[in-house]
Amino acid sequence: MKALFGGTFNPIHNGHLALAGEVAEVFQLDCIEFLPSYQPVHRGQPETSPEIRKQLVELAIAPYPGFILNTRELDRGGPSYAYDTLRGIKADEPETTICWLMGADSFNSFPGWHQPAGILQLAHLIVCLRPGVELDKSIFPQNQLQPGDKLQDFGAGKIVFHPMQPNTCSATAIRQALSTGQPEDACLPAPVLEFIKQNHLYE
Repeated sequence: MKALFGGTFNPIHNGHLALAGEVAEVFQLDCIEFLPSYQPVHRGQPETSPEIRKQLVELAIAPYPGFILNTRELDRGGPSYAYDTLRGIKADEPETTICWLMGADSFNSFPGWHQPAGILQLAHLIVCLRPGVELDKSIFPQNQLQPGDKLQDFGAGKIVFHPMQPNTCSATAIRQALSTGQPEDACLPAPVLEFIKQNHLYE
């Protein structure tokens, strides 16, 4: 069983890495695949190129053997729809159980995603909760994992809510700080920060 961690990663930061490690341990996942989007559907287009964001992810996850870069959405181009991505992965790996990581805010808008029911036919959802975001538990209630059930016992279609360990890192705040010349040592992996400085990103 593996998880897909999609996002713009603009830039990837220590909060992303901490969450991936936490989820991998809690749900006993074989690996976490970081899936940079080419053209995000639910937010604005990042000012950094897909190639740059891919390089930042590569630098950040290099020390972690269980973290893998998945370039499927970058290679495909166009709008990055989760359903299309999952369909392609399932075609290549029909026996693999897949989990899709998302935040509570994304889950609250999940009924408006492209083919939400189709996504649940292909994968589980691990919804990461954080303070300040109220969860809408009326979304696909019949799919929500019941107490005592294990995700591993189902091939797809289950929704599980995971309370995240608190983390203050935010890509928006990091970009704002970098644009004003402030150091971001606490939230960025050292190789990522070095690459950003060398290439004058987010200035």
